[in-house]
Amino acid sequence: MWRLLAGFVLLLCAADATPVGGRTVPDFGKMYHVKGELNLPYSGDSGIKEPFEVWYDLEGARSRIDYRKSTVRTFLIGNDLDYGVIYQITPVTTETEIQAIKYFQLKGTKEDPIRPQAALPDLQGFEFEKMEHYAGVQCEVWKKVTQAGHKKNTYRLWVKRPKGNVSPAVPYHFEMKGFNTLLGSYNDKYMIDYSDFSSHTESDIFTPPGGRTYEEFPDPPEERQILANPLQDYVSTSPVSHAHRLFGPFKEKFNRQYKSEKEHEERENYFLHSLRYVHSTNRAGLTFSVGINDFADKSKAEMAWMTGGLLIPGREKTVTK
Repeated sequence: MWRLLAGFVLLLCAADATPVGGRTVPDFGKMYHVKGELNLPYSGDSGIKEPFEVWYDLEGARSRIDYRKSTVRTFLIGNDLDYGVIYQITPVTTETEIQAIKYFQLKGTKEDPIRPQAALPDLQGFEFEKMEHYAGVQCEVWKKVTQAGHKKNTYRLWVKRPKGNVSPAVPYHFEMKGFNTLLGSYNDKYMIDYSDFSSHTESDIFTPPGGRTYEEFPDPPEERQILANPLQDYVSTSPVSHAHRLFGPFKEKFNRQYKSEKEHEERENYFLHSLRYVHSTNRAGLTFSVGINDFADKSKAEMAWMTGGLLIPGREKTVTK
């Protein structure tokens, strides 16, 4: 009898670690509220963890994203003006090092209208991979692999179903691992932990502050989209993000010409992590701001050598304006 029970337990464990068909693709609905924390392990010396909160209303064509306990608030209103508007309220450190609250806006166009920003990936093309315990919680794991050129990204979403296999899914963890086939190594990774998911939200949460003068996002113009809507790059499953596309203007500005395709891939990867560090740091509401400069495509070892070993951990002066 005990042998039969032991065999049954082993069978369950084996089945739990292998793909199982017949699963329902998670559907998080057209309206929800969720909290999350973005984890960028490759950015900065010890990585960056950035909390956020999102309210999403697809049918109302609107969403709101708050970073770091509302330090930065972003409203994406798709039915405002002709093609929608993004409104952002954010602290900005001025040239005199005095912090001020600024009100920015980015108007949509016919070619690029403003749409509400989801906090969760679009699961089209995802396939059920396996059942797995993550951080002590039994989860379904859904997986998608995309490739463009030398960039091969693997996306996984962990979801839990608190009331059984047929109950609505609740997002738990999202992870991207990037592999570069030319470099032959994993060179990118980020994660999002989700909590407090709810299928309800309140209408007035989407109303941006009135009685204010909203100005255009600051230069350079090619950075405005990622300044206005950074979350898009992380929940999208495109292997070429908006951050990747900013590498072209960077090369042109600093007259970069690399010796080989492999070096180009390496430099683009350094640039990508520098850019993420810069924008995430500037959303923290600190008393200083950082920005992209001539060192943004260098490795940490190169930057330390070029600055005479004076690179201070946690405060990368090489990207400071």
